[in-house]
Amino acid sequence: MSQSQSTTTTSAALQSAQTHILFGLIAPSVMTGMAHHMFGVALPSIRQDFAISADVAAWVVMAYTLPFITLMPLYGRLGDGLGKRRLLLIGTTIFLLGTGVVMSAASLPMLILGRAIQGAGTAGFVPLSIAIISERFPANARGRVMGAWNSAVPLTGLSVPYVAGLLVDRWGWWAIFPPLLVAGLVAVGMIWRNIPARSGAFHYGFLRRFDWTGVFLLSAGLMTLLFYTSSRPITGVPALRDMRLLAACAGFLVALVLWELRRPQPYVNLRLFAHRTFTLTSLVAGLRMFLMSGISFLMPLYLTDIHNASASTVGAVLAVQAGTLFLVSRAGGQIADRWGSRLPTAVSMLGLVGVMVALALLPASVPLWAIFVIVAAHGLIIGLSLAPLHRSAMQEVDEAETGMAAGLYSMLRFAGQILGTALAGVLLQQGLDRLLPPLAAYQSVFWLHVVIALVATVAGLGIRERQTA
Repeated sequence: MSQSQSTTTTSAALQSAQTHILFGLIAPSVMTGMAHHMFGVALPSIRQDFAISADVAAWVVMAYTLPFITLMPLYGRLGDGLGKRRLLLIGTTIFLLGTGVVMSAASLPMLILGRAIQGAGTAGFVPLSIAIISERFPANARGRVMGAWNSAVPLTGLSVPYVAGLLVDRWGWWAIFPPLLVAGLVAVGMIWRNIPARSGAFHYGFLRRFDWTGVFLLSAGLMTLLFYTSSRPITGVPALRDMRLLAACAGFLVALVLWELRRPQPYVNLRLFAHRTFTLTSLVAGLRMFLMSGISFLMPLYLTDIHNASASTVGAVLAVQAGTLFLVSRAGGQIADRWGSRLPTAVSMLGLVGVMVALALLPASVPLWAIFVIVAAHGLIIGLSLAPLHRSAMQEVDEAETGMAAGLYSMLRFAGQILGTALAGVLLQQGLDRLLPPLAAYQSVFWLHVVIALVATVAGLGIRERQTA
């Protein structure tokens, strides 16, 4: 009896500790979700105040996303050697610094700088959280836990976009940032209190041995790829035509591969791509984010340009999308734990095909309630695959490499996000420059999303499940 009571007490203590860890990881996710949802609502106001075109408006979004994706593997790799909790705290502090810069920005360059600092701070949240969950939770519970953790971002979308719309309508776009300062301070406290530090000191020798050359080559390759995708604001050459940038991108990426193959402890472990599941999952996750970010960027502008919607109306539409995403995020993880990741992923990608076709066929006269319905369906469908993809990516990875793998997976996933935003802005502006009617310009971008969704569906069907005990 005594042994049974001891076992029960130990199990309860373990569950309590894991619950505290989950809350500690949710706090910075809520802060990041607030930043994402609020900024999307404020984007039309920023475009109007600074009198910028659609492709330049995309750069205001990408100023955050570029450091966000390029630094993901860095955080993940450093987390394996320096401590994941420590880096979560550092990242949140950097985000607070960037928020202060944005709040005081009186010019577009300062706004872009502050957004870049914010992105640099939040870059570690996804890979470090995935790695911590993979380390500290049993394999048969990770899908459920990742579903609960992932639900934090859409949970903020239940009310935050509408509140952001009210703030923007009353005081302008800058009014969305003071609440982010409060959320950041709360996140610091939650991480400090709820996530226990693991044994091990800060090893400066690890930093000296670190593959900083790999960091530079990867960052340079991604930056020049993005510059090529949306080159007009950077070099003045029309998008996708500056061959100098394309050649530079190819050179950096080839140099990265050659360099990393010679390193005993590479920044980007190319051996991970030998795992078919990791490779396919990363591809699907990147395409999923391409579709999601494209719609997130286009929808506020679409509602403003086609339906003359106010910021509060835009916020209400985005809140509906986030709310339905929240409803299914945890369910997707539970389905994956029971039947594997392939089923919910493939169903989600196929559903996105239908959503994108519906958006491409909408006439200008469509009532707003129909857009609410389509956006709600988009949230339901895209939320189904979130936790299953995270779970699938990590299933073949050794525990010692969880940080590196999570960082690489997260970078590839969010590379789809930044390319989705960039191409959406470029193609929309190209359509407007060709004097297409605004609705036709938006529809041309939505048809591209149909093609991407079809590719993601085929790739999702190729995911295989490894049985775990």
